[in-house]
Amino acid sequence: MKSRLSVLLVLLLLAGCGAIAGAQQQADDTSRLSGAHRSTFDDDYAAAANGQPDAQYRLAQRYLEGEGKAQAIIWLERLSKSRDPQWQVLAHALLGELYAGDDSAGRSNNLRAKHHFSVCAALGDSDCDRRLALLTPPGLQQVAQAGAAMSAASLYEARSPAVYKVVVYRQLNVGLEPLSLGSAVAIDAYRAVTSRHLVAQGGVPVSINRQEDNLVRESDILIWQVLYTDTRRDLALLALKDGQRLTFSNRARFSDSVQVGEKVLAIGAPAGFDKTLTEGIVSARRSENGVGFVQTTAPISYGSSGGGLFDESGNLVGITIRGVKAWGNFNFAVAADEVQAFLEDSTRH
Repeated sequence: MKSRLSVLLVLLLLAGCGAIAGAQQQADDTSRLSGAHRSTFDDDYAAAANGQPDAQYRLAQRYLEGEGKAQAIIWLERLSKSRDPQWQVLAHALLGELYAGDDSAGRSNNLRAKHHFSVCAALGDSDCDRRLALLTPPGLQQVAQAGAAMSAASLYEARSPAVYKVVVYRQLNVGLEPLSLGSAVAIDAYRAVTSRHLVAQGGVPVSINRQEDNLVRESDILIWQVLYTDTRRDLALLALKDGQRLTFSNRARFSDSVQVGEKVLAIGAPAGFDKTLTEGIVSARRSENGVGFVQTTAPISYGSSGGGLFDESGNLVGITIRGVKAWGNFNFAVAADEVQAFLEDSTRH
């Protein structure tokens, strides 16, 4: 009997200490406020403690505005257990952002961010799905050999949806001015690879995923952000800021299996004519400044940079980079294994 009483006293003491600590925390928080701000803070605090989800969300926002991240996380964790899925999505999405933006604990915070984004993605939030995907390292799926050949028409139908025209704009007082024009190859549902020189001048990369009726809807406009660039390889990694998912192609053949003389096809936007198909052969495999290139007779002109060079079975063998018209028709693509190395480098920066 005495032991049960002792346990009960200990539990009551701990509960009292918790209440005192909570009251002290509220007192510390409100001591920094005055007047109407203190009054509304007290109201939100009381309502949040009583389990009202809107008050919990407002209180978390107040803490974030005042650099009280730890307190905000406590209230968001409570909110994430709400019975209302809409509040759960808001809480998990904000928790994911907070953990994804905090490098203080390294990988552990990345894992926490993935957890919260995966929960709200499972609840149907498309932006959480995008954020979750962007926390996964990008990469290509290597194949050892070409495989069965497709007709040019079949290859175009299968791979052209993954190649996007990109126009880089800058803001002027009178509107937008195009800075550069090129292409990009989507490697997953939210990221694409293009040429660095396309985005080197700054500005905002934009694509229009035009429908067959040629009408441009707001949902067709894709706004990109530049995640990482590599001057030596002349490559850049783009990610969608928001919007729809990308049609992508990430199956690739590395240069050691690519044979001189085999047929290749390039898809890009020469002179702005998006999703244009050109055909040629592999002329040579070359290396410049330690970077591997595939030389080809498939024409590559202005607007094609950043597009895809594919073998006959639709495997990516390189990202098209430039053509040299003087003294003949020489065209080059950064080899797929260099693209893979670039993507691996991007996760370390």
